Amino acid sequence: GFNPVDIYPEVKSVVVFAKKIPESVLYAKSVIPYTFADDMALAEVLRISLDVSVKLEKNNISAVPVPSEPYEYWDKETMTGRGIISLKHAAYYAGLGVMGRNTLLCNPDLGNLLKLGAVLANVELEPDPVIDDDFCSDSCNLCIQSCPSGALTMGNRNVIQKNCRLNSEGKTLKGSPITVCYNCRKVCPNRGGWKKNSKK
Repeated sequence: GFNPVDIYPEVKSVVVFAKKIPESVLYAKSVIPYTFADDMALAEVLRISLDVSVKLEKNNISAVPVPSEPYEYWDKETMTGRGIISLKHAAYYAGLGVMGRNTLLCNPDLGNLLKLGAVLANVELEPDPVIDDDFCSDSCNLCIQSCPSGALTMGNRNVIQKNCRLNSEGKTLKGSPITVCYNCRKVCPNRGGWKKNSKK
């Protein structure tokens, strides 16, 4: 399921792109800067997916934008949602990065502070090579150890969404939605990219 062909039968290529969240927001004493950066990065990839689709159509290429939300699949009991395709898996196959133990896509240069977007196109495009690298060291389990809800487990690169949502999604006193936990991003030694770490 969640195959690009299920969404757009004419698809021949999936174009995937990412917007980086600034690393500095992880160190703010308030969660508001992270929430703002996360929201703005998401809005940017949504805008890019629309703009790319329109530009491709001007060149007689049919293109369908793929947002990460809203979900068509939602399991209320487990609070598990899935986008119409998995952008993380699409990004992996597009050569944008690899998935770590924290279940996040990590790019060699940009790290795991990414918001993803995609466009389904009806033309064949030459793909970038898949990154064949496991950037998580055998001894590092910081994301699993630092997850206050137990949403991450050893040997399973899927997040228990209910545990994560109940612990990470909050509201201000006024009722505005905020992200209150992003430990899995913050504690990762490769949050800024593993190429960055290798230069030190």
